[in-house]
Amino acid sequence: MENQATKRPMVLVVESDPLMLTAIASVLNSVGYRVVLAKSQLVAMKAAADAQFDLMVVSIDDNILQAAADTATLRASQSNASVPVIFLAPRLDTSWIEPLNKAGGVFCLTKPFDQEKLLELVEQASTLSHLSVARLAPPKAHFANEWVKLS
Repeated sequence: MENQATKRPMVLVVESDPLMLTAIASVLNSVGYRVVLAKSQLVAMKAAADAQFDLMVVSIDDNILQAAADTATLRASQSNASVPVIFLAPRLDTSWIEPLNKAGGVFCLTKPFDQEKLLELVEQASTLSHLSVARLAPPKAHFANEWVKLS
């Protein structure tokens, strides 16, 4: 069993283009992320039902409302409800901000994207979820047997 302290973050990547899907997976895997690939919403739903993710990278086309609804469905399970999402879009539009935010979006990157920028956003987004959980959860109590006592 993998130690929680050394457990590599797991990312769900949803992308219909096989070349783009492979490229994203390669970039994330090269820096130590565990990556689950989904070429369709159906495959992504099965993956989300079976696993808890630290981050989702979701590619969208021009149908933003459908993409937002599909992403919200992916995050419907309790284990994935607070997972941040990075959207990959063909272009940016200010009217997309509200639906994508409601679907869990924290960043939106245009395609084609710079690998370094994707990694930077993934790193930022993966720390966001841990910070929000730490802020909501009360601090863990320390017990005497966890401390070294000097006599």
